Amino acid sequence: MRKVGQLAAVGSTGNNTHPSVPLTQEIDSMAFEFEITAVGATPTVTFKFQGSSDGPEVPDASSDFYDLMVLPAASDTALATDTKTAVGVFEYFNDQERRALAKVRVVVSANTNVTYEAELYGDVDE
Repeated sequence: MRKVGQLAAVGSTGNNTHPSVPLTQEIDSMAFEFEITAVGATPTVTFKFQGSSDGPEVPDASSDFYDLMVLPAASDTALATDTKTAVGVFEYFNDQERRALAKVRVVVSANTNVTYEAELYGDVDE
């Protein structure tokens, strides 16, 4: 896998709907990696990864995005939403062979002492 985009910049804080990252090539699987750092009280942060089939020329609108499913692919209930209460690096994997994406974004809800970043990695469909 190689890095295909930065979903949330290093040093991001607070509650954000980050701008989407356009995908320049079709990828058949993705990995979302995010790192949480904090000082003081235990951090609480929720990441929701979303995708859109609209191309980069279409302005972002919440109605265009849907929550991405995470592995295991057999589960229809596992959405890419999770709350973490620990500092560290976390990863999710996503199988996109069933539905092509043109853009990916991350929506974050974090308490005030949380600093985070999120990156997108992909396997290019050759």
